[in-house]
Order: sequence, then C-alpha cells, then structure tokens
Amino acid sequence: MPRPRQAEPSAIALRLQSGGPQSAQLLATALRVDRSSISRALALPALAPQLVRLGSTRSVTYALRRSVRGAGDTFSIRRIDADGRARDWAQLIALHGGWRLDWADAQNAPAWSEQILGLGGFAAGFPFFLGEARPQGHLGRSVGRALSAALNLPPDPRNWSDDDTLVYLQAEGDDLPGDLIVGDVPLRRVQGGFLNPSPPLPGAERAELYPALAAASVSSGNPGSSVEGEQPKFLVTLAAGDEVMPVLVKFTDVIATPTGRRWADLLAAEAHAITLLHAHGEAHAVPRLLDAAERRFLETPRYDRVGPRGRRGVVSLRALHDAFGGPDASTWPVAAANLHALGLIEATALRSIRLRHAFGTLIGNTDMHFGNLAFFLGDTLPLRLAPAYDMLPMLWAPTPGQATPTPTFAPTPPLPDETPIWNEAAAWAVEFWSRVAGDARGSAEFAAQARAAGAQVARMREIFG
Repeated sequence: MPRPRQAEPSAIALRLQSGGPQSAQLLATALRVDRSSISRALALPALAPQLVRLGSTRSVTYALRRSVRGAGDTFSIRRIDADGRARDWAQLIALHGGWRLDWADAQNAPAWSEQILGLGGFAAGFPFFLGEARPQGHLGRSVGRALSAALNLPPDPRNWSDDDTLVYLQAEGDDLPGDLIVGDVPLRRVQGGFLNPSPPLPGAERAELYPALAAASVSSGNPGSSVEGEQPKFLVTLAAGDEVMPVLVKFTDVIATPTGRRWADLLAAEAHAITLLHAHGEAHAVPRLLDAAERRFLETPRYDRVGPRGRRGVVSLRALHDAFGGPDASTWPVAAANLHALGLIEATALRSIRLRHAFGTLIGNTDMHFGNLAFFLGDTLPLRLAPAYDMLPMLWAPTPGQATPTPTFAPTPPLPDETPIWNEAAAWAVEFWSRVAGDARGSAEFAAQARAAGAQVARMREIFG
C-alpha cells in the first residue's frame, strides 16, 4: 500500500496565517491528508509552541500566534482599583485572524464576555475596551505627534491600526481614561508614580499656573483649531485642602478675539449645563470657571479617578454599540434602547439617557455623538451610566469662516410617547437658558441668543408639554 500523505507543519502554518482559526478536519480537507496526519503535525515542535487551541472536544479549532511589531504575542491586562491596587484581569494573545482573551479568574469572567467572544475566548476584532483607549481629540493628536518617531506610529492616531494602538498601550498607556493597564512597562511607571508622586498643583495658584499649562499645551503642537469645533485641553492634578483631585481643563483662545469670545461664552454655558445636571443627579461634580491671562478655563473633576491613586473603568456608547451590535442608530436613545434589550444597561439608565438627549437637544447641543456618552465598565451587569460631560450648545460653536455664528434654533417637538421625559428636560432647558442669559461673564450678543432660545423652549412647553 502507498504510504499516507503527511501534512507538513509549514503548510499548516501557512493555512492558519492566511485563513485564521481552523479545525483539524478543515485543515485536513484543504491539505488533502487524513485527520490523523494533521493531529501528528500539530504536536511537532516546529508547530506546537505557536499554536493556540480554541474550544474543546469536537468543536476545537487551532490558531497561530503572531508577534505584534516586535512587542511579542501575549499582553497582560491589569486593572487599577479604587484604592490604587493593580489586579490581574486578562491576557490578550495576538493571533492570525483575531485575538484571544484569557481571563485571570476564568470562573468569574465578565458577565458580558460571552456576548462578544467565541469558543476559547476568541474575538475576530480588537477588544472594544482596548480600541476605546486609542488617543482621541486634541490630547490624542498631541500624544500621536510626540510618540510617532519613537514608536514608529502614524502621527495622527485616527490612522492607527489595532496593532499600532496595542504598541502604544503597552509602551505608554500608564495614564489612560479608565482603569486598564496593558503590559508591564506602563504598570511599573504607575507604581513608580505611586511611590514618588509628582506634587499636585496648589489649587490656590490656578490663576498663575493654568495660563502656563495652556501655553505649553499649545506649543507642544497643533492644539486643534477652535474654528473646527474642538476645544483644546490639558489634564492636571490639584491639591484641594487635604484632597487630591485629578481634573480636565478646557481653555479658550484669547478672549479679545471673536473666536475666543464665543468659546468663552460656550464654556460658561457648559458650566451652567453641568451644574444643572449635577443638581438633578446626572453629573459628577460642579465645574469651575476661571478667567486668567486673557483666557477662560473650565475645570471639571475626572469621574474615572478616585483620589490620588484610584481609578474606575469607563467605556463609551460608541464602543459598546460597535461591539454588541444591534440596528443602525444615530441617536443616544436608540442605541441605548438596544443595550437595554441586550441586558447591558438597566431601565433607569435608559431613562437618564433619554433625559440627557432631550435636554441636549433643547440647549442646542449638536455634538451628541456616541463618544460623548459613557458607562462605567465593570465585570457585572447591568453597566452603570457614567456622569454627563461635554454638554453645551455646540450649535453656536465657531465654524470655518464664521467665528460667532447666529444659527437658527429649531428643536424638534416630541412625539406623544416622548412627552413626559421631554417635558422634564424642557423645564431644565428653560432654567439653563435663563442662567446663561443672566450671566455677567457672557457677551451681550450671546445673552441675546440665550434669551431667544429660552423663549423658544418655553413656547414649546406651552404647546407640547
């Protein structure tokens, strides 16, 4: 009898590299050998160390490890808890055709994990909670430019691949939003910072320190043009009495310029919006406004930080919507309703989201994209809604060629089933516009816009409320 044809390890490796995870039977069929030949080849030293077994018994498939840009194929993911302690959470393994997540406590894996992972913890796409950590916005572009040469990354993070993002995370991800740390190097940096912390900035000296930080932020690279609708910002930790408080600080151009004046009005309006939402339990803390060195600063405590060392996990609506699927959605309430149907969030969170969206609509917030709504990312379900942020009347934001636009404000009336929540939000919006119109820190021009908008919302309440 002729000797059965044998499977070469190199041929199997090529199939797994090009086709991703495959079963032994699929490999045998593709290579025209019997299954026992595949089993023998998979156990050979030339192949076995590179293999990852996904699933068990008859459903098992095999995947091949791959190195990510010389950084290895396996990455430890830790969480920093509210007390500042690092905990093992998962290992991420890069595979040809996808990724594998191994949970540190397999018996208590995140309650949502089965909805996004296949057999053996396989994920075809980059994990949503890590893709979320890609640098974004003004701060993100500054990070990208600063690290582009050292890490061989494109200067704009919007052009990063998943591998680029992972290279960044395992090298520089020690102060990301949320509580996750990827790799040993960033964790050692965090631990070193705990042992030898940088002194917080004295809160009483904000008026002297913030202008210098703003100037440094601008000089570090293109801060993002205000006329393109993106506000420059920086992060800082303040000493407030005996407390240490990490904050995010937005700042304007020189207020004497038309663009600076309009953004100063908008930051004051944002302070009023968040203060009002805080009074109704929808925001984390009352923000503070400060005018110094011809700029306006808006300081907001970070809700993903706890004291000097602790952290909280966060994830945006965008990441959840992309990861867990559902129908196409263009608004917060529609996307959130799908998350509720999947058991990811509870009814009270869905109601809050509808309230925030209605309020945002009635104050002219045209920037309620899915990155501007977030949830605390824990291992249990339902996920809790995070506090409101970036809530301001962006309808009036500077646009290319027009620093102080006077747009038409025409909110959409509610449908009958939306009326109870809409009416509650409309009452908040009337109060918001009254506060903005009466704020002596605002310009006369924007105060007039606020009075007109408030009158419009009040009239809508009379008709539709």
